[in-house]
Amino acid sequence: MAPSWRRPLIGFLCLYLVGASIFLLSGGGGHSDNANSDLRDFPSESNEPLYLLEFSTFDGEESSLSIFAGRPLIVNFFASWCTPCVEEMPDFERLHQSRGDQLNILGLAVEGARPAREIVESTGVTYSVGLDEHNLLEELGGFAMPTTAFISKDGDLLESHSGVLDYSGLVVRVEELFSDE
Repeated sequence: MAPSWRRPLIGFLCLYLVGASIFLLSGGGGHSDNANSDLRDFPSESNEPLYLLEFSTFDGEESSLSIFAGRPLIVNFFASWCTPCVEEMPDFERLHQSRGDQLNILGLAVEGARPAREIVESTGVTYSVGLDEHNLLEELGGFAMPTTAFISKDGDLLESHSGVLDYSGLVVRVEELFSDE
């Protein structure tokens, strides 16, 4: 028989997980507003300029955010085990289809290439994708899944949002954050 303290502890942990899940699924994760700051002002372990940050392609090649310089960039972190991440990917695709001539979108998986590739294929994503093998999630201020970072055309981190974003939320953020771009 289990000690009497285990049941209340397990019950508390279950309630905490349910509450945290509801909080993040409802978009309550919020954002970390770093408007008008550049990476020198943003806490980073490496202190590298933002466009020098690297990610891996699904083919195992190294690339950097510099390929997106000159246009606003949205970096969305996802994983196959993160149901909210997978559910919001069609909204990012919709934004890519409607505003892909004005901004770039990069989806970065925080897991291996095989499950990430399967999710990209199943959701019909056509925007740029890769793997976060260099802790970009942390570098860009993420603390939960899903996380989306909004980067200006000059490479300034404008906002890091942890939590779900739907299409209308994306459009509002694009209009607010990139209106001067």
